[in-house]
Amino acid sequence: MRFARVGALTLGLVGVVLILGFFLKGCFKSPVQLTSPEQPMFSHENGSIVVKENTPLQKRLEVAPVVVAPHVMGVQVPAQVMALPDHQVNVLAPVTGRILSVLVKLGQHVSKGQVLAIIAAGDLDQAWADDRRARAALDFAKRAYNRSRDVQGIGGNAVKDLESAHNDLLQAEAEAQRTSHRLQVLGSQSQYAARGQVPLVSPVDGVVSTTTMAPGQNITDATAVQMTLMDLSAVWVAAAVPENRVTALASATMVEATFPALPRQRCTGPIASRDPTLKADTRRLNVYVVCPNSEGVLRPGMYATATLDIPEDQVVLLPKSALLMNNDRTSVFIETAPRTFQRRDVAISYDDGDNVKVISGLKAGERIVTSGAILLNDD
Repeated sequence: MRFARVGALTLGLVGVVLILGFFLKGCFKSPVQLTSPEQPMFSHENGSIVVKENTPLQKRLEVAPVVVAPHVMGVQVPAQVMALPDHQVNVLAPVTGRILSVLVKLGQHVSKGQVLAIIAAGDLDQAWADDRRARAALDFAKRAYNRSRDVQGIGGNAVKDLESAHNDLLQAEAEAQRTSHRLQVLGSQSQYAARGQVPLVSPVDGVVSTTTMAPGQNITDATAVQMTLMDLSAVWVAAAVPENRVTALASATMVEATFPALPRQRCTGPIASRDPTLKADTRRLNVYVVCPNSEGVLRPGMYATATLDIPEDQVVLLPKSALLMNNDRTSVFIETAPRTFQRRDVAISYDDGDNVKVISGLKAGERIVTSGAILLNDD
């Protein structure tokens, strides 16, 4: 009985030793290679990169032909808001005299026909006297002509007497017309005429931009500008175009203006006018686009940025995703054969949104990598 227990214990120990031995052997055994090493998806052959077929890299590459086509280039130039030349009016006093009152202020909106100032004028009294004399002479000439015509009708006077009366009537009518027009030019109005006053009236709707008038001031020169009015319902944006871009401009060239002070304000339109000569100090030519300004937010003197759409004949445009940048080197990958690519340097000119213009290095029909080129970049 005792020997049976000892035998069983011995067999158990032997089993444990065997299991431990197998375990330790497994721990110190060389590891089993479960996976094969990753295979490269492209190779280098004679200066070209060959992408292996049916690889993830091949699926990531997008290839497209180079297209040469006419293009409209957006050129940005500095600009400034200006009043339209035919929307500015210099207001002159119709008579000399003393300013009694000024009824408007600088920057005030005025309407056509609104009274701007009141002037006491001796010229007005003389004009009224001349008009009364002319009307009296006209009335006398009419009566004389009618009387002469009636007498002539019954054979009581000569034809020359009727002709003389008719001539006097024509002269009286001309003088009465002259004096009436003189009163109109002086701006005579019945409510002011009795007091020897002349109202200075606005000829247009607009804003008072300058004034030299003050109550009590004497106007001795009828040709001196008393006020300047601006109609700002529309304004000009003057874009300063560099000399080397002037020849590309056409009357149909579109201009878009933006304003730093008014980020939400934009104005787009064709070139409405241009200066005949360049500015001597800047070598730039001003071109003008008309901008509606019904709300009056655009004011003369405001800075703006103008973008001109200038057409070009034939250009190569590439998406920026096709370019590889390395310091001062810019290159693309050309497809020389199916799945075979060579790197080529290109020269670019400017950014145009998501595209760039290529000056040299590519020609029409060549196929390039437009997306995924960075995956081939091994520099």
